[in-house]
Amino acid sequence: MILRIYGGYCLLLFVSTFALLFPLFVIADKCNRPKFGLILNHYWAHIFFFLIGVRMEITQKEKLDKSASYILCPNHFSYLDVAILPFVPIPFKFVGKISISKVPLFGYMFKKFHITVDRSKMRQRYASYQQSIDALTHGFSLAVFPEGGIKSVSPPTMHAFKEGAFRMAVETGVSIVPVTLADNWHIFPTDGKYFFRRRKCRVIIHEPIDPRKYTLDNLKDFQNDVYNLIQNELNTLHPLAQNLEPQPAH
Repeated sequence: MILRIYGGYCLLLFVSTFALLFPLFVIADKCNRPKFGLILNHYWAHIFFFLIGVRMEITQKEKLDKSASYILCPNHFSYLDVAILPFVPIPFKFVGKISISKVPLFGYMFKKFHITVDRSKMRQRYASYQQSIDALTHGFSLAVFPEGGIKSVSPPTMHAFKEGAFRMAVETGVSIVPVTLADNWHIFPTDGKYFFRRRKCRVIIHEPIDPRKYTLDNLKDFQNDVYNLIQNELNTLHPLAQNLEPQPAH
């Protein structure tokens, strides 16, 4: 019962805080100020998680250059991941499923300031890939969930990575930044009950990985190196997962 009440409180604050900032997102869109919209997204996340009482613990292994572009690659176990990732202290565009754009209010922001992908249509997937490349070349950072969605059946063991983010990194020379989202699957699990649990949320931002030592011929090595780095961090933070076999890249 308490979890249901707390979950309702979190949902109410999610909607109300976003609704309060929504006019600013519209202004940023109409004035063609995408970076302002991305910064608003960052501040909304801080306001929301402060109000629901979730204590954030952000560990940054190396300070990111705010003038550079990066491709953030986090694990993905929870719907909460999209809301948590703006705690990474640089503005970035998500590359995410087109279904997110259908969420009231939040979907408007996502569609206007981020990059949507309809994975059921090959032409649209290609267009989204080219849009992502274009964003990187124009100085934006990206956030790509390399598992391709919430696909793990046994968190904190990740699903195999897809190659898209790593191909982009090799083709553009933009560094990959692995991100470990350590606790979201405990706070808001995808078990169909939609219970929200209040606990500390840890985010580990790892050192950027230079893609120049990889090529399209050894792309799987790149995928596996990033996979193992994040998985090892998850195993350290959740010792019971250490006996589970990682799932290699496709």
